[in-house]
Amino acid sequence: MLRNFRKAFQGNQTPTAILMVLTMAGMVAYLMPSGRAEAPDNVVARVYGREVIKRDLDLNTLYVQRGMGDKGRTEEGLAYAQSTALRMLVDKAVKDEQAERHHVVVSDQEIREDLISTLKRYEFFKNPDGTLRPLAEIDRILQASQTSLKEFELQAKERLTQQKLTAQMGNTMPVDAAWINAEYRARSEKISLEAVSLSPDAAGVADPGDPKLETFLKESGFRFQQGPRRTVQYVSVDMASFGASLSPDDTALKAAYESKKSEYSELKASHILFKAKTDEEFAAATVKAKELRAELAKGADFAKKAEALSEDPTAKANKGDLGWFKGGAMVKPFEDAANTLKEGEISQPVRTNFGIHLIKLEGRRTKTFEDMKDTLRLGMIQERFQKRAADKLEQLRKRAGDRGDLTAAARALDLQVKTSKPFTSDPTAQIDDLPNSGAMVGEAFRLKVGAVSRVQNAGANFVVFKVLSELPSDVPPLKEIRAKVLDGWKAQEARRLLLDRVAAQLKGGDLKALGEVRSLADTTVKTYPEATSSGIRKELLATAVGQMSAPVWGVDGKLWVAKITARVPAPEMTFDQRRALQGELQKQLVDKQLDTEILFLASEGKLRPGFSSLWGRLGGIWINPNIGQIELGE
Repeated sequence: MLRNFRKAFQGNQTPTAILMVLTMAGMVAYLMPSGRAEAPDNVVARVYGREVIKRDLDLNTLYVQRGMGDKGRTEEGLAYAQSTALRMLVDKAVKDEQAERHHVVVSDQEIREDLISTLKRYEFFKNPDGTLRPLAEIDRILQASQTSLKEFELQAKERLTQQKLTAQMGNTMPVDAAWINAEYRARSEKISLEAVSLSPDAAGVADPGDPKLETFLKESGFRFQQGPRRTVQYVSVDMASFGASLSPDDTALKAAYESKKSEYSELKASHILFKAKTDEEFAAATVKAKELRAELAKGADFAKKAEALSEDPTAKANKGDLGWFKGGAMVKPFEDAANTLKEGEISQPVRTNFGIHLIKLEGRRTKTFEDMKDTLRLGMIQERFQKRAADKLEQLRKRAGDRGDLTAAARALDLQVKTSKPFTSDPTAQIDDLPNSGAMVGEAFRLKVGAVSRVQNAGANFVVFKVLSELPSDVPPLKEIRAKVLDGWKAQEARRLLLDRVAAQLKGGDLKALGEVRSLADTTVKTYPEATSSGIRKELLATAVGQMSAPVWGVDGKLWVAKITARVPAPEMTFDQRRALQGELQKQLVDKQLDTEILFLASEGKLRPGFSSLWGRLGGIWINPNIGQIELGE
């Protein structure tokens, strides 16, 4: 580029110098990290240069919602589904980055071959002669089930990428003979043993006082080190602060009932289904439905015909009876047709994704105002609270500004300001008296110090806060974490006391002196529950018959000690067994390595969350801060 500049301005140094300075300044401004995150409206995240767009988020959110059932239709369910869907998409993009770093490539031909192989496993994708249906027809079948052939292709690519990555890394993972032999013994050698497990009694350890705790904190301070901690100044509004003004009168309740009356109506219907997928099948099913409707119109019994002729798998048991259902429970063409019927009337043939239906309306019912009054009152109180709380706190934000004085703004609106204790970015952290404030914690660490948050939920409350300060990673003073330090000291002291007691009582060689003895015969180390502890596993393999193992702390926090009473050696390992076991152990190493890499990429990317800077575009993980304000289906 600079060579072109020289050619263009050869002989005239002044404009060249000016242009070079301006260009370099622009490049520096572009490369420097930026606090702003500017992106197209349809980009909800950028992961190592890969854009996650809103359309993909919409689709993923719908998939998550379907798995949640009715819960996915609520406001809280939608928010959960959206955050889960976004996390899935970001995780997938991180895996794509991992595969790229290992130079793993999957060709279109490989994807197609895997896709065809997968489709052939399903009978309903095949023709009567066993051949595969045309892919366009298969795609229509899948779309009727709210998925697509494209989704199958993406799954095939992801599966093949993972297989290649695992195979490639497996070739670099050493598994020595000693490890293979030990694992084979753990699986094949039979042992009999007597064992005792003892729990340390921390509750029986007294508080030693601050001097000893201070010493313990200094000696093992790294155990209590915390990451950066932040403090916020916050204003919280709860329902009680509005008093009785939220409660609606009967006039408002009746108006709400009338506006939602259709939602309280239910239909009871029966149906007869003739399945169809292709246009030819739909045409044939329509003819059959019309002929049957003529018979029903002459008095044929609907339930008996449904039992005999309906291709709905449940028809044999329920004779076509669908029971009572609300609006939205059935596919739209079915529901629209049922709503036009009178009680006892049978519909004309109705086409849906499942085939052709004949529908008989058995009854209608609507919940009365008195049935819904209490539910409506609670809903309206919650709606009014949400609106008023959000409006009031939005006024607070506008008065304070993005980096303004929250205290003065709150005083003007007769709101109380509180200052939190320092908290970490741990998602399980809670902010003082605010329940379910995990999202607030995350937001507090995304904002810059001095910034004011948006209005957001913290459990049943609405909150606006200002980030006051950030304390660096450090061991907090004892007064801030005394309870945690005391628990740590008690746990350590209880373990020491128990070890001393066990060592003294084992000198006699009698396990019964320790407590209840559990005997086990002809088991393997692999199936022995306590052997999930590597220390216990090692003792079980190393301790001779008739000997006592060393005391070992198990993963359950109990002190374990055992006596081996018998051992039956494993049969000699064959070549095939050794090769299979080596492959299995290599896969364990690969899976662990891949998981570690994913965690590293995720944490590394979050350190560079910019969007407008180069490193944010190519080497970071950026989440659109306005994602919560994006409405699905736009």
